[in-house]
Amino acid sequence: MLNSLPAGARPERIGADLPDGYREFLAICDGGTCGDVTVFDAATVGSMQFYADPVDGAEVSLGREEWFCPGVVSDEPIFVNRSTGAVWYFPDTGIEWWKSAVFERAADNFTTFFLAWVAGPHYMQLTGSQPEEQWPDLLRVLGRLGG
Repeated sequence: MLNSLPAGARPERIGADLPDGYREFLAICDGGTCGDVTVFDAATVGSMQFYADPVDGAEVSLGREEWFCPGVVSDEPIFVNRSTGAVWYFPDTGIEWWKSAVFERAADNFTTFFLAWVAGPHYMQLTGSQPEEQWPDLLRVLGRLGG
């Protein structure tokens, strides 16, 4: 399946140590595939936190204590700052994400990020997808892409 938004996870499956906005998302929708964006489900997210591990030679220093990875855009991780709840990402600059010095704040919280960047007007900016692809076409039909 190219796109999938399953029913929410049962409360006992959602880890207490997850950022609040992401925990709320999992209660409504246990992960999802939205075009080129994958939001990890409750069973998978713990094993995907290697993305937040520091990488030798990386331009941006990360760490699991400060950063949480709730999903990916293609193979590029997105991150939630654990202390602020803000969502950050590495825009496509033509190099691997961990080699990039460009690390940008996308939204103040996961809910805003999902509604604006995954299911809204910033999707094309986030993914570089083509308008005729299935997910952007759905967003356009629903009036979520804007102009």
